[in-house]
Formats: sequence, structure tokens, C-alpha cells
Amino acid sequence: MKVFFNKGFLNAKMSDIAEEIQISVGNIYTYFKNKNDLFYSVVPPSLVDYLQKVLVESIHFDNQTLFDEARTEKRTDIFQKQINLLTQYHQQIVIIFEKNQGTEYSNAKNELIDLMMETKMPYVKSTYKRYEINSEDNFILLNILANSFVNMILDLLKREMSIESRQQIFEVLSIYRLHGLKSLNE
Repeated sequence: MKVFFNKGFLNAKMSDIAEEIQISVGNIYTYFKNKNDLFYSVVPPSLVDYLQKVLVESIHFDNQTLFDEARTEKRTDIFQKQINLLTQYHQQIVIIFEKNQGTEYSNAKNELIDLMMETKMPYVKSTYKRYEINSEDNFILLNILANSFVNMILDLLKREMSIESRQQIFEVLSIYRLHGLKSLNE
């Protein structure tokens, strides 16, 4: 994982991986057919599916109960699930969305942004308290916000830091995202 995280799939060599874990290249082939087989054991498609499921659940929940204090416990559960994902799989998430050239994840970031937009669209208004916006501009706005949020999270995940610091910063980013959503829905 460390080699894929640092070099990406295309630039990672089996010799780099062997050196990192201090075994022979031939020994790697005892356990894996090729680099693809090794890569997908480190970053399985089931992880991508789970990430998407948690994200969609969060978007629906946040938009259906935006700042409803009675739902705080459920929001805390969803938030904790997100924190656990980001903490446990931070390197895999970066690999999936940024170090993916040459893999089936090569369009994963755009697919995630599209999924975020598709999930959010039913909740987007055409008229806001301060301005009116047409549907094409709404789509552009939503794309910019989704792209920005994904990039913020990836930036956080790429940094060397303690688990506690990562969790605190993610919490602040989440609050920022939610307040931004609230102000858009006024």
C-alpha cells in the first residue's frame, strides 16, 4: 500500500514493493499473479462501493434533516462512520481517487462527484433567499462544491498527521460543508 500511495499504480514496480517489505520479487508472485492482483487486494472494489454507500447515506440524511437537533444521535453515528473510514482507509482512498492511473479506478473521482451531484440534486432549490439561479447555473454550482469538498478531503488524507488531528480537521470541514449547505438552502 505504501508504494502505491507514494508512487501510484503505474509507477509502482514489483521490485519497489519487494524492497519495501524486504522480500524477493519472486516471493510476491507466490501470493499474487501480477501487479493488478496485488493492487486490487490492497484496494478492493468493495471499498469503493462502501465509500459511495456511506457518502450517499450522509448526503440524504443531511438534506432531509438539515440541522434538526432531534436527529443529532443519528448524525453522530453517520459522522463516526465517515471518521472511521477516513482514518482506517486514508491511504486507500487517496490511491483510489488520485493514484489510480492504469486501474479500473481511473475515473473514480469524477464518478464520485457525479454521484454526489446526483444524490444532492433533488434537494437543490431554484430560488434562494438572496438570489435566483437557473438550473444550468445550479448544476455548475453543485459541481464546483462537490469537487471542492472531494479535493479538501483528499488534501487532508494525503498529509502525515495523527489520527486525532485528522479527525478534528475532518469534523471542521464537515461543519463547514454543512453550514455552506444551510446557507444555500435559505
